Amino acid sequence: MDTSKIASPLDATPSSRRNFVKMAAAAGAGLVAAGTLVPHKVLAATDDPATIIGVALTAELLAVTFQTNAIANATTIGLTPAEVTTISAILATEAYHIRYLEAFGAVPAYPGYVVNAATQSVPFTFPTGTFSSRANYANVAILLETAFVAAYMAATREFAADARADLANLTFQIGAVEAEHRALSRAVGGYAPFSDVTFELNLLPNVAAGAGFLINQGFIPANGAAPNTETHLYNDALTTDALTKYGGLVTQTTP
Repeated sequence: MDTSKIASPLDATPSSRRNFVKMAAAAGAGLVAAGTLVPHKVLAATDDPATIIGVALTAELLAVTFQTNAIANATTIGLTPAEVTTISAILATEAYHIRYLEAFGAVPAYPGYVVNAATQSVPFTFPTGTFSSRANYANVAILLETAFVAAYMAATREFAADARADLANLTFQIGAVEAEHRALSRAVGGYAPFSDVTFELNLLPNVAAGAGFLINQGFIPANGAAPNTETHLYNDALTTDALTKYGGLVTQTTP
């Protein structure tokens, strides 16, 4: 794939990140009803390629943090050995997504990206009790995967509108895998049927609104926000570890 046409990554200065986060939070307002995403009118493409892949990378960092902690708390959640293997494979796919997005030059669209210069760590916060029961884990997983699918759908529309078939193909491929993850999460939660939609809904008007949803729901904490018992740090070692331990569980590891 030709990456030469990708715009420069998001400006790395704190002020530009703050502006992006304000824009994303505004875009995500009104997308949530009773803790769920709701359908939204599709708008014209508004995000540049660097913003789109930056938001995608941020979501993948969150996903690796989430599933890493799910595996670490497998006994408390009540996961079976087969479910642990499945979640390990999900974790590996998210780690591969990170590496491929990084290869495209993606920079996380995250406020104050590095919070610990020594470990290059960033915090993500999950609802209290997320990793304390099967139902809590599954419901958060379903919500996140629904948001990820919607964001990748928006990305595909925007890249298609910009005549970037190469990037549209990439986001389509990743989004399809995220839909599989949602079905598997429904299985863990005991929901039947596991796959329950015929056509995906356009839940986000653009990719920036996906970041806004994650911010408004508290998964991406505001600068200075006090951590709770389910605030967990992402650092690159989590991705490397996931690929080392679980990379062999999955196939088709390149687009």
